[in-house]
Amino acid sequence: MTTLQFADTHNLVAFLAKPTESEGFEQVVDFLNASSIRYALTVNPTIYTSCIEQFWVTIKVRTVNGEQQLQALVDRKKIIITEATLTLMGYEKLSHKLTFYKAFFSPQWKFLIHTILQCLSAKTTAWNEFSSTMASAIICLATNQKFNFSKYIFESMVKNLDNVVKFLMYSRFIQVFLNNQLEGMATHNRIYIAPSHTKKIFANMRRQGKDFSGRVTPLFPTMVIQAQEEMGEDEAVTEEPSMQLKELMNFCTKLQQRVLDLENTKTAQAQEITSLKERVKKLEKKGGSRTHKLKRLYRGRKIHDIDADEDITLENVHRDEDMFGVNDLKGDEVVVESEVANKDVNISVDEVTLAQALAALKKNSKKELLKLDEELAFKLQAEEDEEDRLAREKAQQIEEANIVWDNIQAKIDADYQLAERLKA
Repeated sequence: MTTLQFADTHNLVAFLAKPTESEGFEQVVDFLNASSIRYALTVNPTIYTSCIEQFWVTIKVRTVNGEQQLQALVDRKKIIITEATLTLMGYEKLSHKLTFYKAFFSPQWKFLIHTILQCLSAKTTAWNEFSSTMASAIICLATNQKFNFSKYIFESMVKNLDNVVKFLMYSRFIQVFLNNQLEGMATHNRIYIAPSHTKKIFANMRRQGKDFSGRVTPLFPTMVIQAQEEMGEDEAVTEEPSMQLKELMNFCTKLQQRVLDLENTKTAQAQEITSLKERVKKLEKKGGSRTHKLKRLYRGRKIHDIDADEDITLENVHRDEDMFGVNDLKGDEVVVESEVANKDVNISVDEVTLAQALAALKKNSKKELLKLDEELAFKLQAEEDEEDRLAREKAQQIEEANIVWDNIQAKIDADYQLAERLKA
């Protein structure tokens, strides 16, 4: 099968600027810039060669619910183009009779005709000639009447399927549809650069054929009035987009400041969460230390040595939390005094047990000792419960802070993405 090719003189991008070379063409350029087909004349997407090739190789004409559709497979996904999906501009019965010649028109009209032919028509050659269909399109455009360009383009694509020499027609327009219906265009690396008119077009349109009378035909009043109205409102029209752009930039700046503020809030929240975590760790460590001290009293080492000596007693026994001399600890030792001369004994805390203390306090009543033991156990349990409650509260605070931070982070991300889109 013959490899399909692009036509370098087909579906061009129009040149609608007004450099110094455009002198004498300002009215028609203004008219086209204000026309409803400006987008079709100037849209210039990145054209991915392999995508356009896949479209024209796999394209079929189908009728669905009485409507003709062009269906193709690109990257294994179905692409559908109908007349309705093209931008409708009204309806005008298409005719394929008569032939007109561009050379017999004056420069501004030649520029208009040539631009429509090379940007929107299905032609690839013979730019001096155009059919009554294009004549109808140009007349409707110039007189502010509707012409169904979409129908013309769609039917031209259908006819291209049966042409002896089929080519990659309307690459700019097809790429717009592909971009709307497919994702992952960036995976294609072959790119076709759509040809564009340049400012040289004005010099070419000034050239006159040998049979041209030289009489300059002005543009229709509808065209000139439209251009003059735009020129008269040029200051207001320019001011409005300028104001919109300024408002957009201010909005962008506010969004950026908001993102910065949220970032600062994020840092503060993170520091607060870290502080809460450290406090919880300290509470857990403190609670574990107290529990460990209580348990050491029941560990029991050298109990027989202390129980066997009735002369050993503990000093400063009171009915309070210091009954075991906890506040009198010196380092890791507690001093145990003996009534026997020269029999002072230093016993480490690890060696003191509840049983040893009770043995040393034989002179106190059993009932009183049990009461003190219960009071101490109750107080230690209450402290442990309070520490557990505080730890749970701090853990809840951390969890709530994490939820708040998640919401803040989501808002930061959303605002940042919006700011980036507005910048673009």
